[in-house]
Amino acid sequence: MEIVCIGCADFVAVPLCREGGRLIMEISTRMIMKIIVVEHTARREHERKSPMSSELNLSVLEQTYRLSIAGEVTAPLVFAADGLLRKETVKPFLRQVGEQIGSPTAVVTASIFFKRFLTVICGGLYAMSVHSAGLDLSLGNVLLTAEKNWALPRFVLRDGSVSTPGGPGRDVWREQVLRRFFAETVQPLIATLSAVTGIHANVLWAHTAYIVHYYYEDWQQRDELSALRGQLAADFRFLCREAGPDLFGLTTGNPLDTSFTVVSHPKQPDRPIRIRRQCCFQYRLAGGRCCYTCPLLNEEKRTEQILALGH
Repeated sequence: MEIVCIGCADFVAVPLCREGGRLIMEISTRMIMKIIVVEHTARREHERKSPMSSELNLSVLEQTYRLSIAGEVTAPLVFAADGLLRKETVKPFLRQVGEQIGSPTAVVTASIFFKRFLTVICGGLYAMSVHSAGLDLSLGNVLLTAEKNWALPRFVLRDGSVSTPGGPGRDVWREQVLRRFFAETVQPLIATLSAVTGIHANVLWAHTAYIVHYYYEDWQQRDELSALRGQLAADFRFLCREAGPDLFGLTTGNPLDTSFTVVSHPKQPDRPIRIRRQCCFQYRLAGGRCCYTCPLLNEEKRTEQILALGH
């Protein structure tokens, strides 16, 4: 059963009884203009959410995106991700992160932490675009774990069930999955980090845009994913060009609809390097330096850094 509430500021649905297969609910509300109740068949519910698909490559999620599905948590450090939305828990957590990574300010800590947190979102995008599997990345379903410190956290999903395209069709399903990723996970986290540290939301959205563009380009170039290039291109086009601001929990603009300066690799001219639109402040960490994709670097410094890293 799905309750669609139009023009509703707040409502509470309380189950009363079942009658002829229908769940009768009492609705109390402050402002309701219209409520539409739609009953789904058992088959539709099964299509929409099912146990973890055996086709989903769990090793890729774990190795590339540091993401595990509903496994036993044995790591000594565990932090429930929904605590990132509460000032009383996120402030001490960020202080601890900052101390461990050698950050001089809360703004630098927020930038570096968020940049590394985005890995879990990219894992979700990989599952969606490559395996048509919608993971639950709501902050209430994500645990951050670590062995020694929070420099590079791993992620565990408490509930490993997935949604699949099913009855509504892939376009409808894709929009639902992306809305949960961005409007319900990324945007609230950006808003909280901005409020508690003072970092500008545009910096964090720029980090998001960069990594999304990076991974979709990478996936489309992989030989083993060649059969999915059309689907990958369509997902990227929708997310970064066609989607409206509401998909991201915003009122104006698509924060991923942007372009990047591209330069050639000093040793591989046919290998482009995308330059970030915003510095992530990594150079301000103890012993840190600019990423070779940093917009603050000139061509000479960028070349030196790329060659030193052997990339």
